Amino acid sequence: MPTQTVALPLPVPRSPEGNPLVHFLRRELAPFPGRAIATVRVVVACVVVLVLCMTLRIPEPHLSVWMVTRVAMEESSESLLTGIVFLVALTLGLALPLVLLTFATDQAWLRFCLMGIMAALGLFLRQTFVIGALGFVVGLIGVVGMTAPDFVPIPELMVRGLLWLWPVFALGIAAPVATNLLIARTDPEKLLVEELAARVRATEDAVARHLGRESEQGGAARLAAAGVARLLRLLKSAEVAHPSLGARHPQQSALITLADLLVTGAAALEVLPHAAPGGDEHARLERIAQRCSRVRRALEDGTGLERAQPVDGPPARGGTSAVFAVVVELEHVVDAMQQALAPDAVVVAASEPGRLFVPDAFTNPAYVRYALKGALAVMICYTLQNAVDWPGIRTCLVTCLIVGLGTEGATIQKGTLRISGAAVGAAMGFLSILILIPGMVSITSLVLLVAAGTAVAGWVVLGSPRIAYAGVQIAFAFYVCVIQGFRPEWHFDTIRDRLIGILLGNAVITLVFLYVWPVQASGGMWTRLGSALRAMARLATVGSRAEDQSAASAEGLRVQASHDFGLAQQLADQAAFELGAPSHEGLAARERLQRAAADAQSIFLTQLAIAYQPRDVVPALPGPLGAGVRRFDAAVGESLEAIAEWAERGAQRGIPDLRVQLAAVTELTQESVPGIASRELADHVEARLALYRELVPRIERLGADFAA
Repeated sequence: MPTQTVALPLPVPRSPEGNPLVHFLRRELAPFPGRAIATVRVVVACVVVLVLCMTLRIPEPHLSVWMVTRVAMEESSESLLTGIVFLVALTLGLALPLVLLTFATDQAWLRFCLMGIMAALGLFLRQTFVIGALGFVVGLIGVVGMTAPDFVPIPELMVRGLLWLWPVFALGIAAPVATNLLIARTDPEKLLVEELAARVRATEDAVARHLGRESEQGGAARLAAAGVARLLRLLKSAEVAHPSLGARHPQQSALITLADLLVTGAAALEVLPHAAPGGDEHARLERIAQRCSRVRRALEDGTGLERAQPVDGPPARGGTSAVFAVVVELEHVVDAMQQALAPDAVVVAASEPGRLFVPDAFTNPAYVRYALKGALAVMICYTLQNAVDWPGIRTCLVTCLIVGLGTEGATIQKGTLRISGAAVGAAMGFLSILILIPGMVSITSLVLLVAAGTAVAGWVVLGSPRIAYAGVQIAFAFYVCVIQGFRPEWHFDTIRDRLIGILLGNAVITLVFLYVWPVQASGGMWTRLGSALRAMARLATVGSRAEDQSAASAEGLRVQASHDFGLAQQLADQAAFELGAPSHEGLAARERLQRAAADAQSIFLTQLAIAYQPRDVVPALPGPLGAGVRRFDAAVGESLEAIAEWAERGAQRGIPDLRVQLAAVTELTQESVPGIASRELADHVEARLALYRELVPRIERLGADFAA
């Protein structure tokens, strides 16, 4: 009998002891490598922009300084790309209202309609355009530009004011890009190598633990769950910073894919029983560790490796262990990495057709509904602003556009960050006006004050997405208070109007998203988990099919399931902000999702070990045994499909008795294996059976999570 099944060693969020807010802030504000120097760069950029604005008397200096925080990034080339996107969006966003206002300035009804169209277009592009930020910024600036006649009725002054916005924002975009490139520049190629080496090292640690040595726990599972999104972004940035890397794009893409496969195999190794490996298995794991070490050193040193040679050692034996299939996969992947690192490596990358929009941009009605909901909220706020004749609260329009996201929970979450950030920034600005500004006599004192406030806001901006937007709002509210012109001022009405506009915009967008085509994260998280389970159900039969594309199918299903697991976790975080359900019930549902997701991912990793077996194993089996294996794989797929229905619809459907199927395939294996001539094939069969023994209790436990 196999040893006791272990759960996936991924961190499962639990309710923290003590005050949850304090725990959240302590975690999100904790320092990490690169955060301090990135904050210094933001402070330097803001100070430079402030001095230039004051010296050259550029209007609206608070907007220029604030723009620095919007472009601030940890990594230099990423800032450059973001800056280019923002400049293009700024140019288009200002050109569009200037053209439209030539014939709509004195037609209020026409401007109203055009504003709604531009709001809907910006929100639609935010969801569907490949560079969503570009389309969204065009729509955002366009909507704000269309309101200019309400505040500047003289056409000449209105056009001049809109044209001035280009240098105002362009200065705020250029400064952080320059500081990132000139001050403690981070090389994206180096960061990419570090990420690849970290995955190889995590594999070394997982192998070492399986061999009974001391090493870091859980690194492979964490990196496997992270996926390749950051690595692909770093590769794109590295190719911008080093154009010569473009010629090595296929090799780098292959290394990213192989490193992800390697760490996924290591994560699968961690969830299998940690029994003492036999002599042959021990020797193969030792060779894997040695080859991983060579690959890691080659990555870190930037040197090539000689092509991998066939291993002279004991033959593949000991397949009765469930680890056998994982060991074979790790051998194949690390050998492929050595081939990719060879000086004369030739890698042919699969080319994907370029596209401007996501595949379902014009077929999925959810995008249109989202755009129409957001535009409705914008127009309601614009109507209320004009009805009360209070132009100072025009931030309600911007709030609706920025805060409106795909689900109710995400919208409220971002609204909470916007309100809390504005409140903190306003408090900082209020205290500065009350205590410091009356005593200021030169630009030096203003620079020191702005630098101190920017350090606080910049530290938050450079945190995780769960808190970064609050830093942007801290910066804006603070700058509105302390940078009110070219001499010391202390007016409070500006920040008062801004806060009221933010509150109004949040209230309107929340009500619209709650009652018009509502999309709740609390339901979406179970739908995404169900989607991951359905991908796993299809994965269950991949290893028993003989098609040439079975390996590619397994890889596609692996990526899909990993993506769905990540989205389920993201939606669970957003669900915490939704209205309606009592907090203890919502917390219980999220904790239940965490348990189910952890159990599902342990099944997923075990399935990968099966699916990545050589594709000719099952077709080569004797007739009765091959049929029994296919029946068991089909039963696993049917079980996961049934559990997916429980997750998505709450419909309880009976699942096959996998223990009966397991007993049948075990009996067939015992009868057939002695007659198999190939020792390697027999080892693969016995390893597959050992993995089946691990799979059954995991699926039963997952079913119990939903039946409870």
